[in-house]
Amino acid sequence: MTVVGRLGRVMLSSYFAVLMVFLYAPLVVLLIFAFNNSETPAFPLSGFTTKWFHIAFSNTELTSALSRSAQIALLNGLAATALGVLASIGLSARRLLFRSVVITTLLLPLVVPYIVLAIGMLILLHQMGIQTTLTAVLAGHVVISLPYSVLVIYPRLQSLDEAVVEAARDLGASEFVAFMRITLPLLAPALLASVLIAFTISFDEFAIASFLAPAGAPTYPIFLYAGARTPALLPEVISIGTLVIALSIVLVVGAEAGRQWAERRLES
Repeated sequence: MTVVGRLGRVMLSSYFAVLMVFLYAPLVVLLIFAFNNSETPAFPLSGFTTKWFHIAFSNTELTSALSRSAQIALLNGLAATALGVLASIGLSARRLLFRSVVITTLLLPLVVPYIVLAIGMLILLHQMGIQTTLTAVLAGHVVISLPYSVLVIYPRLQSLDEAVVEAARDLGASEFVAFMRITLPLLAPALLASVLIAFTISFDEFAIASFLAPAGAPTYPIFLYAGARTPALLPEVISIGTLVIALSIVLVVGAEAGRQWAERRLES
């Protein structure tokens, strides 16, 4: 290996190490302070305790916000994935008028700031005489999650061998049966990835929820923002945040294991 090659390898390794520290050091610090026996997150630590977890789970407002966000995120994952499948099927049609316009329209939420979209949806609801509700939050989350679902599902659909579906049709299966028994199982890894991505987007989203969530029913990010500015709530927020991080890691690892298992099943 040349000197330039070794230098490039060292620089790339250093950059990767700095990036990992930048990304995960805050999570480690959060984990440490979740067990700190003090209301103030500061070094040196005053002792080890798990009381903040017990206090957090006894806070009904906090647990309700967490449950509310989880339910919305799950519904968003399922709805965005279902719409992503339909959109991908439509985009796969051989003859589709204004294909570029349709694709641009579907992907437009990727470049529109969420705060602008939230204000627009709020004005629209008021003009229609509809009050802010969690259903409106869910609708907004589906809008911003749909492009990601399409970007995950559409390439997978394009990579499928059409001969397999045509063989099923030749054997007497209807178009719907062929889709349910052939195409849909082959899309399983992409569907799983789509649900996971949409779930994460919805669970973390703040701008749309802050405008459309009704008073007295905040989502977890809204409660987190308010609690971070309240010293008395900060230890509870940190402890729940630690559990969310741990659950996210388990979810990502489980989803990746499930995706690899589905890929092996499809290849065998």
